[in-house]
Amino acid sequence: MTTATPIKHILVPVQFNEESENLVRYAGSLARALGVELVLLYTSGTPDLTFTQQSKAIHALRTFAEHHLAKHYDDNLKGFDCVVRPGSLHQSIKAVVQDYAVDMVLMNALSSAVADVPESDHAAAIMGMLEVPVMVLPGGKGYRKLKHLVFATDFTDRDPKVLQRIHNFARQAGARLSLVQVYTLADKPQLSAINQAMREVEAQLNSRKVSVRMLEEEDVLEGISDFAELKGADMLIMATQDSYLMQRLFSSAYLKTMAYHTQIPLLTYRQHKRKPCSGCCTNCKSKQNQPPQRLHLITPELA
Repeated sequence: MTTATPIKHILVPVQFNEESENLVRYAGSLARALGVELVLLYTSGTPDLTFTQQSKAIHALRTFAEHHLAKHYDDNLKGFDCVVRPGSLHQSIKAVVQDYAVDMVLMNALSSAVADVPESDHAAAIMGMLEVPVMVLPGGKGYRKLKHLVFATDFTDRDPKVLQRIHNFARQAGARLSLVQVYTLADKPQLSAINQAMREVEAQLNSRKVSVRMLEEEDVLEGISDFAELKGADMLIMATQDSYLMQRLFSSAYLKTMAYHTQIPLLTYRQHKRKPCSGCCTNCKSKQNQPPQRLHLITPELA
């Protein structure tokens, strides 16, 4: 398997609040562990910025970052850039990702109930805009070394390039990687095909630090969360093409139950799916009449 380019730059959207303080501290620990540079982005929420306003905001952002990254100033933290843009996050993030060669975005997991945060700036909405992976950090969680990553996948509908990127991230983090497909009773006729595809993935990755697993569970998301808890996962990884699954994973219903997956970071990669949706959920039904190129892209197992 060809080695993918390692992550070099992580973008961190910042506001001057307590949630961003925790996020920047986490980002510093992650950057030191991965050997990457940080790009800190502040958006003013105003239509434009004068040169003086932008200069003051950059100075404030750098002071804010230096204070919360102080313990990371050593040879293992490569440094950071401070970027200030007018408008909202969703208006500027794509350009910043391109201009600064960003490989990953790290955000807080904000619920829709958070005041003063536009719906379009929440992690699920941002994820749907970008081709780079988005890591979502549960509120108030401190850094924990990434030792074991769980990738919830569909072995029969995979993108080799995305799989390569995920495997490479696990290696860069020095972590074990477990791939799991949770299937339901209705999927049993396809078990042979799933098992064959799983073995192909195992052979493709060919690493002692990678394991593969199939797991039967009627509620797929709960099965994923339970598996992550059983393995003591430090991060959950998923590959999807829209934000629907992200919205479900961090819905108020799951947050209230304190499910395991809401207590660890979630890393999402964009992946074009081949399987059409079964139309079994409201999200799928709303897209049934759209042109083929815009079909719902969550697989039936995860819808």
